Order: sequence, then C-alpha cells, then structure tokens
Amino acid sequence: MSWVELFVDLLFVFAFLAVTTLMGEHFSPLGLVQGALVILLIWHCWTPCVWLGNVVHLDRGIMPPVMLGISAALLVIGVAIPEAFTDRPGGLPGPLVLICGYLLIRATTMVVLTFVRHRGESGRRSAGVAWLIFIAGGLVLLASALVPPLLPPHVDPALVQVALFAGALLIDSLILVVASRGGWRVVSPWHLAERHALIVLIALGETIISIGASEGLGVDRPVTSQLAVGAVLGITVVFALWWSYFDLAKVIIERALKASAGRARARVGRDVYSGLHLPMIGGLIFFALGLKHLNTHTTPKSNHPWPSAGIAVLYGGVLLYLGALVAVEWRSVRLLGRGPLTGVALLTALLTVVGRITEVQALVVLVVATCAMLVLDNTAFRQRHRQLHEAVESEKIHVGTVDPRELFVDLVFVYAFIEVTALMNRFPTLLGLAQGMILLALLWWAWTSYTWLANAVRHDSTVVRLSTAGIMTAVLLIGLAIPQAFVPLPDSLPGPLLVIGCYIAIQLMQALIFRQIVRENSDLHGARNRFLATGATIVILLAIAVVELTAPDTVTRHPAMTLPWVAALLVQYVAGYRAGGRLWRIRLVRHWADRHALVILIAFGEAVLSVGVAIDDEPIAAPTLVVVVASVVALGTIWWSYFTGIDAARIALGEYEGDRRIRAARDAYTYLHLPMVAGIVLVAYGLHQTLAASQDRDSALLGHYTLFLGVALYLFSNQMFWLRIFRTVSPHRLVGAGMVTVLAPVTVALPSVVSLVLLTVLGVVFAVVEAVQAGDPRTRRPART
Repeated sequence: MSWVELFVDLLFVFAFLAVTTLMGEHFSPLGLVQGALVILLIWHCWTPCVWLGNVVHLDRGIMPPVMLGISAALLVIGVAIPEAFTDRPGGLPGPLVLICGYLLIRATTMVVLTFVRHRGESGRRSAGVAWLIFIAGGLVLLASALVPPLLPPHVDPALVQVALFAGALLIDSLILVVASRGGWRVVSPWHLAERHALIVLIALGETIISIGASEGLGVDRPVTSQLAVGAVLGITVVFALWWSYFDLAKVIIERALKASAGRARARVGRDVYSGLHLPMIGGLIFFALGLKHLNTHTTPKSNHPWPSAGIAVLYGGVLLYLGALVAVEWRSVRLLGRGPLTGVALLTALLTVVGRITEVQALVVLVVATCAMLVLDNTAFRQRHRQLHEAVESEKIHVGTVDPRELFVDLVFVYAFIEVTALMNRFPTLLGLAQGMILLALLWWAWTSYTWLANAVRHDSTVVRLSTAGIMTAVLLIGLAIPQAFVPLPDSLPGPLLVIGCYIAIQLMQALIFRQIVRENSDLHGARNRFLATGATIVILLAIAVVELTAPDTVTRHPAMTLPWVAALLVQYVAGYRAGGRLWRIRLVRHWADRHALVILIAFGEAVLSVGVAIDDEPIAAPTLVVVVASVVALGTIWWSYFTGIDAARIALGEYEGDRRIRAARDAYTYLHLPMVAGIVLVAYGLHQTLAASQDRDSALLGHYTLFLGVALYLFSNQMFWLRIFRTVSPHRLVGAGMVTVLAPVTVALPSVVSLVLLTVLGVVFAVVEAVQAGDPRTRRPART
C-alpha cells in the first residue's frame, strides 16, 4: 500500500462528510435514498482505485500524476454532492458536474486496468464486456441529469432522476462480476485487505468528525453539557464498532483471501471486500447521520421534523454495519460471529422501545448494547473467542508497522486539527493565529507522547485498549473546546477548563500505559524522568485554570493570558529535549517513521477539508472548479516533497546506532515535524480564508500571507528534516521556500484565484525539476557530509 493511495483516501473523508451533509439537509425518505445512491457512487470510485493499486505501483512512472488527477476529480465530486439532485442558482448544473467527475475517474481507472491486466483471449473478452457495461451505465447516468428537466409537469422529476441514477449504478456494478470471471486477479491479498480495513477506518473517522461537527465544521456553537455527553457516548459506540472489526474479523477475512487462489480468490475479493464492505461503510455513514441529527435536534434553536427518524437512522446504521459484518465472516470462513449476532439481536429488539424514550436515553441504550458485544466476547464467549485468536495469531506479521489501534487514535486528531483551524477562522488576527499554533503544539505533544508509548507497547492488552479509548475521548472533547479555549461563548462550558482538564487526563492515561511498559521492560525504568516536564506543565495549566475560575470575565480574556500557555509549552518542549536518550529511545524504526508520516497525512487531510468547507455554500461555477483543482494540485506538490523520500529517510534512521539514532529520531521527527505540520495547518487556514465567499479585506489579506508563508514554513522545515537525517541540502526546496516568501507581498493585489493558481504552477515546476534532476527519490541515498 503506497502513500499515494493514502493521499487519495483523504479525499474520501470529505466525500463521506458531504454525503452526511446531503442527507442532513434533505432528511426524508427520498433524501435518505438519494444519500444511499451517492454512497454507492463514491464506492464505485474507490473500488477501482483499490484494484488499480493491487496490480500497479501507483507511486512510479506516470501513475502519480494520474492519481493526482483522480484526487482533483474526487474533490470536485465532494463539492458537488450537496447538489447531486438539486441545482443551486447561479452555477453549473450540480448533477452533471458530479456525474462527469465520476465518469472521469471510472474511465481513467479502466484504461489503466485494461492496459496492464487483460492478457489472453479471456482477458480481452472480459475487458470488452466491462467497457460495454461502463458505456451503458454512463449513458443512463447522464440521462438522470439531462432527462428530468424535460419531463411534463404531471411526472415527478425527482423520482425519475433517482430511478435512472439507481439503474445506472446497478448496471455499473456488473463490471465486478465480469472482472472476477475474466482476466482480473488479486495480486496481493494483503494489499486488498489493508485497503478495505483503511476505508473502514476512514468511515469511522467521518463518524467521529460528525460527532463534533453536528452543525457544521468550524461553526461557532456553545459546548453544552448535552453536547459533551453526546460526544462521549457517540465515540464509545464508535470504539465498540471498531473493536468488533479489528479485534478478530479483519484477520479472519484476510486469512480466507490468502487461502484461496485464482478465480476463487477473485470471487472472494469481490464478494467480501468490494461487495459486503459497502453496507458496512453505508451503515457507518447512516450512524454518523443519526448522531448529527440527534445532536442538532436536541439543540434548542433547531426545528427539525420527524424526530423519531433520527433514532431510527442511528440504530439502523449500527444494525446495517453489524449485519454486514456477520455476512462478511460467513462468506469468508462460514463463521457466525457470536458477538455481532448478539448485537444485531439486541438492537432489533430495542428498536421496538427506543422510540418512546429521549434521544440521549436512546444513545445510552445503544452504548450499552454495543458494549455488551465486547463484554460477551470476553466472558460468555471467551473460550471460543480465544480459540479463534490462537488460530490466527501465528499468521499475524509483526514488522513494526502501524497498528489499527493507533490509526484509530489518529482519526480523533484529524478532528482536533480541524478545530485548530476553526479557532483561527473565528479570530482572523495575528493573535488568533498564535493561539491556534499554541493549541496545535499542545496537541502535538499529546500525540507524540502516545506515539512513543505505542512504539514500546506492541500488543493490545485490555488496559492499553481502554486507555486508548479514554485518550480518544479526551482528545475529542479538546477538539470541541478548542474554538473557545481563549474566549468562551455565552451559555457554554468553560473552554479553557475543558482543554486543560482533558489534557491532564490524557497525561494520566498515558502514565497508566507507561506503568505497564515498565512492568514488562525493566530496561525502561530510567525513562521515568519523561514525565517530570509534563508534571511542571500540568502545574502551569492548573494555575491558568485557577485564574479562569476566579476571574473568568476580566483577566482571562486579556491577550496577556496567552503567555502562560506559551510558558507551559516551553517547559514541556525544552525539558523534553534536554532529557536525552532515556526519553526518546525507540524500539522499532519503521513504526516510528510511519507514525510521523501518517500525522503529516492527517494535516493534509485537514487542509483538504478546509478547501471543501470554504466553498461548501457556493454554487458550482467554473471558477470554483478551477479553485478545487488548483488546491488539490498545490497540496499534492508539497505532499510530494515529503512522501517521495520517506522510505529513504526511514532507512537512513535505521542505519544510525545507539545515541545517534535517539538524537536523530528526536530532532528530525518529534521536533522538526512539528513546524511541518504547523505549515500545513497554516496553508489550510490560508486556503479557507482566501476561498471563503464572505470575508472582509483584513481577513483575506491575512489569509493570503498565511497561505504563502505556510508553504514556505513547510518547505524550510522539510529541508531541515532532510538536513538532520542525511546531512544534505536540497537547493530546490530552499529556493522554493525563498521564492514563495518573496511572492507573498508581490501577489497580494491579485485575485485570490490567480494567486492560488500561480502558487500551484510554481509547486508543479519545482516538483518536476527536482524529480528530473535528482532521480527517483525513493531509491536515492543522499551522501552524508
């Protein structure tokens, strides 16, 4: 699985969020059907990309530009989803834009797959049939956008549109049947399994974001006790659903795929992954919609009809997910999972009574029902569960890769990073930017501390999993409170106290995990000094909390109150750096490097969401499409500067030994990755401010400078990272950072779209020049001086 595929997956996060928004705005039976059809359309975009990555190296040759084009088309689809069935006045026809983006992705992937995989008579025949099916489905899909406006008045155009849309997607689904019987084969079972496990994680991440963004990303809303309780209950259900898949089912399914061969393997991949994982993803999206509807409906100022439908969608989404999970296990190994079956039975029985209780009570009941599955697996079904674990344990490969548990934690940090940008958007001033960077540094230290602990703990005990769930909950609450961390809204819980309390809770839960590490590894006793700096930071944060309690309306809102936050961070970072080898010793180099690469991806995902949110309320016009494409390409060029050489950096770090490796890991990753992440977050803020429809001149000006200087900060920090690892200088990145800095004041008078396109062109030029002159960055080994 390449980093190019992970970059493309970032766009699917926004697409899933857009589907939830579409169904939330049209919360009716027809609206839910429309949402389900769009989910199927997105799935038909994602599945060919997976099969493409299974047979082609997507990070080599012409494929990176191809995948960048697919990424741009995906963002266009995400922007067009709210207009998938209805146009906004003043722009291009939304349904047609959506369909064209979809057909472009499908045609591109089919061209590549036809070229590389269909050999022999049967392969050519199946390719021809697949193309005929694609053309037929595409024509029907185009008819769904063009025919309804031409219908007579007595015919309901919405129903005709939905019928044609559904028929086209059903026709397109036949391609998988033809492919599995023709020349397409599963080349890498591991790749197919990991890609589908990742899309499940992406859907879970969309659910987590929906928990905190019930009324929209970045919207000023008070953090009420009801919202906080709903967030805690919601993430508990998400954690239970994650456990039900990644605890055992994922490995069992992968084993079944490996055990098959030839056409049988293709059929298993088609049925289990391309087929039955779709209702799992759909169930998670409907669950996210239910959470969003419940949180919005319980807000006093809202007035949504059909309130019982929120509970029905909430429970129905979980039922769909668990039912599909049962079908997946049965199709793979003829196994009926007792835990998921129990969950299905409980939820089915509860559907008859939850309509008579309040929304919060219904959510509590859902938490109890889903957690009962996990309890039963470890009590009544313990013997059977243990036998299954022992049967697949020998097939797990421990090579220092990132654990699904850690990826799950990262999903919450995606939301927290989004809210950092929301804080800066709420206060578009230099002080607001500084406060956003302070909270980003606070989140970074929490993340890097957890990464260090996870590098030492390579097994999933109950203590580790429960601590992980607690850390996720605390980070989610921090994300909710970040926009009010310095200036709370009326009728809201105190934002500073919530941030401080949850951060301290994270440190205590990490101490619990660390205690387990010390018990199992006596050589780590010297690393206890790791938490001395954290203790001093907690003292300073508690002092801020005391001031917040004693003078909430006078002292705390003064800009000088930012200084104690800076002091807390300086104590943590300076003391942490001076702690030396006992603090930063790492056991698995690949795990350490991959974790930091993933957090860079998280930051890029946040930037993608910022682009989508900034133009979400605008009609789809030609300039909007230009902005979308330019934004994706611009993000892709700065993504390229890091990920094309990440494997070489990991190898170089592995060649260091002893204290040299410790210092390199500390400097290059923990400390030099922070300004890279900060640069991407500043780019996300700049994109939002320069693309937002409603903004004043000062905000647009600040957004312009933030966009350019954020790119410069990222490129400079990236160069410093390479300098620390390889002791070499990349003139392309230094010159690029300098040119972007110079262009910031020069282009300030230009329209925002023009300046963005100029920045994009510059990024493409430097990426091409560096790739041509330096050769393949994945394999080059820069000489150390």
